[in-house]
Order: sequence, then C-alpha cells, then structure tokens
Amino acid sequence: MVVTGAPGSGKTTLGTELSRALRMPFLARDDVRGGLFFTTGAWSVRPGRVPTSDESVETFLRILETTASLGVSCIGEYVVRQQRPADLQRLSSVADCVVVLTECRAHLERFAGRNRTDRLLNRPPVLEALGYATVHEHTSDAVARMRVVANAMQVDFGLPTLRVNTDDGYEPGLDAIVDFVVAGTQWPLGRP
Repeated sequence: MVVTGAPGSGKTTLGTELSRALRMPFLARDDVRGGLFFTTGAWSVRPGRVPTSDESVETFLRILETTASLGVSCIGEYVVRQQRPADLQRLSSVADCVVVLTECRAHLERFAGRNRTDRLLNRPPVLEALGYATVHEHTSDAVARMRVVANAMQVDFGLPTLRVNTDDGYEPGLDAIVDFVVAGTQWPLGRP
C-alpha cells in the first residue's frame, strides 16, 4: 500500500495510524533519509555528508521491494512524482498495491510548522551541514521546494485509489480507509 499526497497533507500521521490498525510495518521516505543521515553522524557534533534525495529514494524503494519480495505487506509513504513513474512501477511490479492520496488546503503551512519544530533541523551542526544559518532560512527554502514537489506530484495512478481529506480528521474516516485497503489487497495476492 502506498500513502501519497502533497508535503504536509498528513501522510505520515495517516500511515502511522493505518500501520497500527492493520498491524503492518510503515516506512516513510523521509525516515529512510533520516536513517541514512543518522548513519553519517547527524546527531553528532560534526555530521557527515547529507544523503541526497535520489540516494534516499533509491534506498527507500529497495527496502520496500525487498520487504514485498519477502512476503511482508507494508505501508510505504512516498510522494510519487509525474517525472518518475518508474518509482511506482517498481513497487507495483512486486506487490499488489492500492493508493491512499491525502489532500488538505493548508498542507504547506503544516509542513512549515513541522519543519520549524523539527529537533534535528534545530541543531546548529545540522543546519551548517545543510548550508543554513537558521531553521527559519531552511524552512523558507524547504517550503519553496515542497511547493514544486506538490505541483509535480502524480495524482492518477492506474491503481485502486482512495482520496482522503485531512483538513479536519479524515474524510472518509479511518474505518473506511482500512476497509478500502483490506478490500484492495485480499488474499490470495497475485504475486508470491
């Protein structure tokens, strides 16, 4: 299952709740990038090289492919971009996928608020490694990048898709989302 949507639209929150409700692993591309950065010393006094977006995407996709090939259903959170259709193809070639697309009006404001309060991003050594003096400078640039990402986001997938509004909770509700995921991934699945 793939949870996708604009940055700040509630993908992580929904993915985490679905993970608990369905009792299956949840993996987010941002968390994979964070794990790669942790390995290079993100929390140390002198962080190492910051992993690129492309490196973290490739690692994330390989982890999901491996997980699916081992027969483990999981929830992957990832913004699928129009210019990278092969990313979703890689996942749907190893697993029967359904898509949950999160949407909300204030996604960039949510993103900015989360970015400003991020513990890692508020560490001076991390800001320096990223090339910023303050978290506010980083947030301003990050919001501009996420605006581009939102505009380049794929919204038609050729897979069963449920649109979920996250402006105030979930519409449809969590039970309906769980029912959609379960109905779209009933055993026996088409892949070993």
